[in-house]
Amino acid sequence: MIQSIPETDVLIGTIKWLQANGWQIEKISPPHGQGIRSSDESINIMGQQGISLAGVRIESHGEDIQARLGEIVWKIECKGLGVGKKTTDKNNFDRAVASTLSYLTVEGLRLGLALPEYYRYFLRKKLPQALRTKTNLWVFLYVDINELYLFPPEVELP
Repeated sequence: MIQSIPETDVLIGTIKWLQANGWQIEKISPPHGQGIRSSDESINIMGQQGISLAGVRIESHGEDIQARLGEIVWKIECKGLGVGKKTTDKNNFDRAVASTLSYLTVEGLRLGLALPEYYRYFLRKKLPQALRTKTNLWVFLYVDINELYLFPPEVELP
């Protein structure tokens, strides 16, 4: 049986990875909506996980994470996993890809898509490497809040 993974957990795991690798978090947009933790609760959980939000803008729209390392800017979309049907999972995946690609605004920007490893099937089937390369789309596969794997655009997905 598939276990639900809250989007907040994917967001936190991704932020932890970014901070551990020297990235400065500039902005986050905590998830909101029915059945999702409130922004305040998400922020409290981040603090409990040791995530510093000093100087981070909290916004209710746009990419889930914006991070910077020197001149490189990353805009990342995070997606959790519900306990719906496979067609719902496919629709959620398609929406996450569309949202991610909508952040492509300037040359040289890194795009990121962070989602549970469950979505590997859709990644291989629906996200060709040529698209990832042309759009500079990096994929974060979330295993748990302390385990995340990063795949650059030029690396084939598992």
